[in-house]
Amino acid sequence: MQHAIRIGAVAGLLAVSVPAFAVGLSESDFAYLATQNVERNAPPIHDLSPREQARLHSVINDPRTANDPVAQANYVNQALAEFLDHQLWEQSHPGQLWDAPTNSPPSRTSR
Repeated sequence: MQHAIRIGAVAGLLAVSVPAFAVGLSESDFAYLATQNVERNAPPIHDLSPREQARLHSVINDPRTANDPVAQANYVNQALAEFLDHQLWEQSHPGQLWDAPTNSPPSRTSR
């Protein structure tokens, strides 16, 4: 009986704490992206890493652009273009990740 109570307590704790650590895009993020004609299952959204998803979520929800939809759209589009560059780099370098310490992905500022 005590064993079942402990398992239940651990399961309850995990159920409460895991969503707090969830990384990704929210439904409101996807709704915003849809207004920008970006589909949730299309590149680059489909293949975003957890790190890129967290960054995109931050860009979409940046309080500095909350009252400036043009600036918000520009920052989101810049981030999406960078993520697409990362994905294209990884496709041309099979088995490597763009953010590995020895790799240097393309830079939008160097073009």
